[in-house]
Amino acid sequence: MLLLIKNSRVHKNKRARKRRCGVLPVLDTRTWMYDFLKACKEQHLKNPYFIQCDVLCSSLKNLFPDISVEELHYHLLTIGLFEPSEWKAIEQTVYRMEKSSMWELVSQEYERLKRKWNGPEIPIIIFPIRNAHLTRNKNTVLKNGAAFKEAIFLFLSPDLQKEEIMALLAHEYNHVCRLAYLGKDEKQLSLKEALIIEGFGEFAVKELYGEKWLAPWINFYSFDETVEIWKKKFIPSLNIVGKEKYDVFLYGKNNRHLPKWIGYHIGFQIVDSFHSLYGPFKDGGLYTKTADEVIAGSTFRYES
Repeated sequence: MLLLIKNSRVHKNKRARKRRCGVLPVLDTRTWMYDFLKACKEQHLKNPYFIQCDVLCSSLKNLFPDISVEELHYHLLTIGLFEPSEWKAIEQTVYRMEKSSMWELVSQEYERLKRKWNGPEIPIIIFPIRNAHLTRNKNTVLKNGAAFKEAIFLFLSPDLQKEEIMALLAHEYNHVCRLAYLGKDEKQLSLKEALIIEGFGEFAVKELYGEKWLAPWINFYSFDETVEIWKKKFIPSLNIVGKEKYDVFLYGKNNRHLPKWIGYHIGFQIVDSFHSLYGPFKDGGLYTKTADEVIAGSTFRYES
C-alpha cells in the first residue's frame, strides 16, 4: 500500500469536517447543471457565459479560495468544460450520463482506489465535456481530467465505456496520491518529477485495467526517436521547476522541436521500462520510488 497519510488524526478530522459541511467525495453536479439550464431559460436576456460562471463555479468557490470565480471558470473552459452556448443540449446530455450511472461508477471506483493506495480524500467534480451532445467521430474528444490538490475534475461524454471512465479517474487520482506523498503541488514540481507523475498515472491504468485502456500517446514514437529527444532536450532541463516551465516539455511545442505529447510519452516509457526491469512491486511499492531512482533504473538514462 502507499503510505500517503502522514498524520492520520489530522486527515480524519478534515474528513469529519468535510462531511459535516456536506462535502462528499463525488459531488452531485447533476443538480448544478439542471439549475444552469433553468437559469438560462428564465434569464434569457442574460449571456449564458455569466450564468454558467455563477451557477457552476460559485459552488466551487469554497474549494478554490485563492482564485476568483471568473478565473476558475475560464480555466475550466480551457480544459474541457462544455461551452455556455450548449445550454439547450445539457438536459439530454446529463440524462444520458445519468442513465449510464456515471456518478455512481466514479464513486465506487474512487472508494476502491482510495483503499488500494491508502490515498487522501478529495472532492471529485463531474461535468459534461465540450460538444458532448454532438455525433461522435474520430476527432471527437470524449474525456479529459485534471487533478489539483483541492479537487479532481472529470469532463465526460455520455458515449464513454465504463473502463474509459475508470482509467481516467485512476490516472488523475494517482496524481493526487503522488503529490500527497511528495508533500507538493504541481507548481513546486521539477520536470523530472512531472514526468514520473505522468508516467505513474498512466502505468496505474495499465496495472489496473490492462493495455487496451492506455492513452494513444504511449505509442506515438519509437524508442530511437524518443531517446534522441531525451538526450538533447530533456536531460539538460530535468531540474527546471514550475508548471509554466515544464508544461512545454509535457505537451510538446513545434518551435522547441518537441513533438506532441512527448513528455507524457517519455514519462510512461520511463516508468514502464523501470517496472519491466525491476518489478513487479508489492503493495504499490512502485509509486513510492523517487524520480531519480526510476529514471536511473529505466531505459532512459541520465547519460547524454
